[in-house]
Amino acid sequence: MEGRLFRYGRGAANVAFMSGRHPRHVIMIGGLTDGLLFAPYCRPLAARLEDERWSLVQTLLSSSHAGYGTASLDQDADELHQLATCLKEEHGSQGVVILGHSTGCQDAVRYCQRHRASADAAPLLGAVLQAPVSDVEWFATNPPTAERLALARAMVEQGKGEEIAFRIKEYDGAAITARRWLALAEPGGDDDMFSSALSDAQLGSIFGAMVGLPTLVLLSGAEECVASQDEYRAQGQRIVQAIGAGARLRIVKGAAHALNGKEEEGSAAITACVATLGPPLVSRDDEQRNDGGGGGPPGGRCGCVVS
Repeated sequence: MEGRLFRYGRGAANVAFMSGRHPRHVIMIGGLTDGLLFAPYCRPLAARLEDERWSLVQTLLSSSHAGYGTASLDQDADELHQLATCLKEEHGSQGVVILGHSTGCQDAVRYCQRHRASADAAPLLGAVLQAPVSDVEWFATNPPTAERLALARAMVEQGKGEEIAFRIKEYDGAAITARRWLALAEPGGDDDMFSSALSDAQLGSIFGAMVGLPTLVLLSGAEECVASQDEYRAQGQRIVQAIGAGARLRIVKGAAHALNGKEEEGSAAITACVATLGPPLVSRDDEQRNDGGGGGPPGGRCGCVVS
């Protein structure tokens, strides 16, 4: 892929890669262990967004690759806010859409919770939750999880929540703190946003900050990270209902977790949603004449339908 690599914050990992030179940006956030070019649909998505005069921004966070074991959702959201601010101040962004993949969906939700109304960052025009699977339910299928949860709880009670509890050797060997493990794997933990056990009231609390925000909930029809496709689709509908009128559910038939095998179909669904968002584009000259205005609030709703 062609584009520009740039720094957006003070952290060593605060680097992003931008494809396109248009003043609206889709910020793409990977899941656990992910970095740049993590998904096979990055290239086709960038090409489709280019046709609609949108740029794609892939970002590295402190939690990227093996860094997730010592990070947090709040830290991720704050770094994304730095990126959205950088895009506004240094790249003339008139609006952004936050696209989360897998655990990156939690980052997208937390960004809305903490920074949706920020005047410093580029206006938030919408969100895409691609493969919003439950980390709690996923880790529950791994035999060592229960023992590790007991260890992490004991460490937190002893005031050792920020100390390394163990390495996840069966996955990528990442070192993880007791606090972060509880956030990811404990029912009701900080990352527990998509579990089927969550009540409607809990979902309403989690997604309350996204009410009215155009949002695409994009599920893979052959999702390998869930036990039941039917339950996964039902949970996707519950998420849409919690967000409200601005949200739409779309299922990409035959696609795996990262839209593998259906990259073009998934990219088309994302682009169709994004292309409907925001007010008319404002040129740099117009922005200067209008004292830098032109960001504005969202001007549309996600143009997607329930599959």
